[in-house]
Amino acid sequence: MILTSHQPNFLPYMGVFYKAFKSDVLVLSDDVCYSKKGMHNWNRIQTKAGEQKITVPVNAHHDSRLCDISISDPMRNLPKICRTIKEAYARANHFSEGMEIIDRIEALSREDLLLVELNSNLIYYILRRFGIKTEVIMASELGITGHKDDRILQMCKIAKADTYYSGTGAKAYHDEERYRKNGINLVYSDYQPVVYQRKYKPFLPNMSVIDYIFNAGFRIPEVWL
Repeated sequence: MILTSHQPNFLPYMGVFYKAFKSDVLVLSDDVCYSKKGMHNWNRIQTKAGEQKITVPVNAHHDSRLCDISISDPMRNLPKICRTIKEAYARANHFSEGMEIIDRIEALSREDLLLVELNSNLIYYILRRFGIKTEVIMASELGITGHKDDRILQMCKIAKADTYYSGTGAKAYHDEERYRKNGINLVYSDYQPVVYQRKYKPFLPNMSVIDYIFNAGFRIPEVWL
């Protein structure tokens, strides 16, 4: 069984969905600390003027756990983000498919959700619309402790996974010998930014998944198959 993990960011880039596509289980690390540098409550879209940041206002301190963070005035701020996205992609080739996500965000804005609940709901919905059947588990439900490799090895043990599918950025801290000693095959992602037709030029890589959906729809990129 192949397990991967990622923090539950807001409308994350396609690389997250690629890791899920290549795995049997996706653990969303909702129990880590919030970081303004992390993309927990923001992402990027491409507009006529170029790259634009979209941000979900939150009530958080630097040491807050993701699973404890609430959205600031969701009934006002989430529809505002939706309007920005709709304006940016009004003439996109797959506008109706992108609007599925917008409609979902607007519906969720009327519920008393935490940030991680919003993010995980959207990630799960997009996975299923892509036809990706990977099981999704929240890390906070597993009772794991420690950091980095300690956490991952616990995830693998609990899920009975024999392979961990890692992002390349984690090479800097993985102790590959520990994985071998624990019977875990450590595999690094070979993800490359997905190139697709966009209305605006130049092509900017690793935008939010919403950019891909509005421009290419809910289809798995052929290069993944």
